[in-house]
Amino acid sequence: MTSADFYTDRRRFLVGAAAVAASIDVGCGKTEQVVAPAAPRRKNVPLRVLLVGEAEDKDALSRGWQAVSEQAIAIEVLPLVRADSSGLGEALLERSKHADVVIYPLVLVGEASRSDAVVEMTAGEVKRIDMEVGGLLPTARNGAARYGGSTYALPLGCSLPALISQMKIEPPKSWQDYDQLVENQWEGLASEPTAPGWAGTMFLWRCSGVKNWLFERKDLTPLINTKPYVASLELMMRTNSRYTEKGLTPGQIWGLVGDGKLRGGIGFPARRAGVAVDTQLYAIPGVANLSKVVLDPFSPVVSISATCRQTSASRRFVEWLCGGEGSRGVRSQVVGMSDLRAGTSFSGNSAAYDEWLVTQLQVPLIAACPQLDDAMDYLMVLDQQVRRALSGKVASQEALDLVAQKWADLTSASGVEKQIRAWRMSQGMRA
Repeated sequence: MTSADFYTDRRRFLVGAAAVAASIDVGCGKTEQVVAPAAPRRKNVPLRVLLVGEAEDKDALSRGWQAVSEQAIAIEVLPLVRADSSGLGEALLERSKHADVVIYPLVLVGEASRSDAVVEMTAGEVKRIDMEVGGLLPTARNGAARYGGSTYALPLGCSLPALISQMKIEPPKSWQDYDQLVENQWEGLASEPTAPGWAGTMFLWRCSGVKNWLFERKDLTPLINTKPYVASLELMMRTNSRYTEKGLTPGQIWGLVGDGKLRGGIGFPARRAGVAVDTQLYAIPGVANLSKVVLDPFSPVVSISATCRQTSASRRFVEWLCGGEGSRGVRSQVVGMSDLRAGTSFSGNSAAYDEWLVTQLQVPLIAACPQLDDAMDYLMVLDQQVRRALSGKVASQEALDLVAQKWADLTSASGVEKQIRAWRMSQGMRA
């Protein structure tokens, strides 16, 4: 994209002593006749961006956009507290009414689209972005750019957990092999993400090979307390008991292995602009021979709000953020964002991880993200009970029985038929 493309939406008009009539863009392709007062130049209306994330990421986005565009920008931050995300879906729907562009977690795409809070992108728009900045990698396209057979959001990051080690190892083929690696070769000097907000996601990553995924399709009966899931949690509990370091995030584990304080573990960098880490990288057990990938439900995506007032500027911002000039440096500074476009060359502190990630994002089949109504509540229930089990407060079966019961209650409260349609759409099917 040329710099001229960013400036074409700037509206300038001549004025004299008397007022003149002007036609201005008032939202999503509509125009309205207004009377412009005499003035030397009309002020640039800021592009309104809602960022569901961390406050410190706001400045990186603002600086990056202002370096390539004269379009003013105003970013509002809706704090994302992964450990307690209750009410985040409702807050997103309300705050998006006052935004042109929304950056938010993947798991909320379903609620946002079904509530008409965001607009569907046409096939032409998606193709144009692909031509300008490169096509999405298969996993990102199928797992984060499609909902109900349509595109309501484009992914900005799809970080996957890597098995990281200070020394070369024989990659474990199963989670049982990994357990033995932790006990014998690493002698417990390892960890996996079990911090609040991360334990449930790590459990889902461990369960990626389970054939019947999360719910019965016909009636949305939870499957989370069936034998394959219980066995996965029991093994997770056993391995967790061997770790010298517990309750960490993926980024913390990435740093500790890089610093030599841990021999290995499971993690990835939170921000690509962090300190360089020299480690060996492998796929987590089961993924190498698996046809499914589980994406982090909190992976960032971007949509155009249904209440946008500057459609052209919003589209340009989305295209730029997905891979336009100067956006790569911005994405490296924002939590969760990464390069997802074909043909990208890597350099810098996270080059090794980014190159590894590209190889992992070639898998076209995805284990669906639970993009249901009240999706955050489903995730929080799972995370809380997994952490209770890891702490020894409850047995694996009891913990997952509680999850299944609370999931069933959430489904009933929202309406079973409604949630069945949402689950089908989460898997790329039409409602």
